[in-house]
Amino acid sequence: GFVVDLVTAVNAALVYKYSKAAIDNADKDYLVARYEGWSDSHFVATIFVLLLGRFVFAWLADRLYARHYNQWRVNRDINHGIVLSRLLIAALVTILIVPLLLYRTTQFAPDARTCIKQDRAIAKGEEISFKKRFDCFVIGEFPTLFWIDRPDEISYPRGEDGSRIVKRTPPREGAPPVNLNTYVSQTIDDGISYLTVFYGFLFDGITQVLRGMLSAITSVFVGTPWPITICVLLFIAYRIADLKSALFVGASLIYLTLFGFWQTAMDTLSLVVAASIICIIVGLPLGIWVGKSRVGQAFVTPVLDVMQTIPSFVYLLPAIAFFSIGKPPGILATVIFSMPPMVRLTALGIRQVPESTKEAALAFGADPRQLLTKVELPLALPSIMTGINQVVMMSLSMVVIAALIGAGGMGYIVTEALENTETGRGILAGIGIALLAMMIDRVVQQANQTRD
Repeated sequence: GFVVDLVTAVNAALVYKYSKAAIDNADKDYLVARYEGWSDSHFVATIFVLLLGRFVFAWLADRLYARHYNQWRVNRDINHGIVLSRLLIAALVTILIVPLLLYRTTQFAPDARTCIKQDRAIAKGEEISFKKRFDCFVIGEFPTLFWIDRPDEISYPRGEDGSRIVKRTPPREGAPPVNLNTYVSQTIDDGISYLTVFYGFLFDGITQVLRGMLSAITSVFVGTPWPITICVLLFIAYRIADLKSALFVGASLIYLTLFGFWQTAMDTLSLVVAASIICIIVGLPLGIWVGKSRVGQAFVTPVLDVMQTIPSFVYLLPAIAFFSIGKPPGILATVIFSMPPMVRLTALGIRQVPESTKEAALAFGADPRQLLTKVELPLALPSIMTGINQVVMMSLSMVVIAALIGAGGMGYIVTEALENTETGRGILAGIGIALLAMMIDRVVQQANQTRD
């Protein structure tokens, strides 16, 4: 009931707010029309929420009260009547919420720029009214609690001997301070610039390794004549999975060839294979460590949480900063995005191995290496295979996004179609990407079931 009345009161306050705004801007017809439209819509919402909300609340309250009354007739110790402590809590909640919320609803909140100018004016000793201070602190954006002196601008010119040097340029006199966001952001940018300038050879080496690995894989998928590639893929699908999966793979490959996506599809498949190999090589031992060590679990789990919750586009920023644009940074961004399922599912499989089975292996004289390779990994293999399947699926989705930084493949067709509003071409490419994913998923899942 409190929530229903609160929603009603907020809509009624908005009616007052926009009606008053329409009167205050009577000389501007477009604003009057806009404010009057908003006022009418909130007036309708006020009546609707008030009537419907009260009806639903009354219908529920009648039944809840009857059930509570029946329980009280059996047990007189349950809550009944008016309890002073609950009444005080309800009053306190109402006092804390309702006035401030209604005030916020009836006022136009100041924007961040206005509040920043006000903070700087206060720092200079200018007089600011209490209402303006209150509005910026309470109903505007979260206030800037403190300001930091603007950091030095850092550049890396070459010295007389040709080597890079660090040059600091202090801010101009009287430059305004910055908030925490700006200060930390510039610090991160300076750190990345320092690493790329003085340790660029490391990133160049990683780029060369990734480019060589990708070239080797691409030469297999793209360099091999397409009839041979199709036959090999069909044979692998038939041997690993079954005839039904092989037929689906064949139909998917025919779609890609008929619509002219063969070359780009093989490029995408090369990127997925390269990223998946790195994820398996790094993620499998890391998952084993997490599954067998509490320290590893406590250290790695928060990192995996961050890797899975950060938006996928964010991974492109450090990839571009350290490795420029192209396929190598696309692979690295894909690896970071796709590795968590491999680590998590490997660790889950290791932890789910029965203790009795491990005790039996130890009783027969197995050392830790034999216990891992002959007992834990075979029993955890279904979970590991599921992790590999998830890695491939997530790699394929991220490779499409990585086309924005020059990774190419099917993602480039989608992004190009998006830029040029070529809806049909983008849909066809999207279907091709979906078929690639389904093709890999069907084969891996059926292979796992056949092995079981």
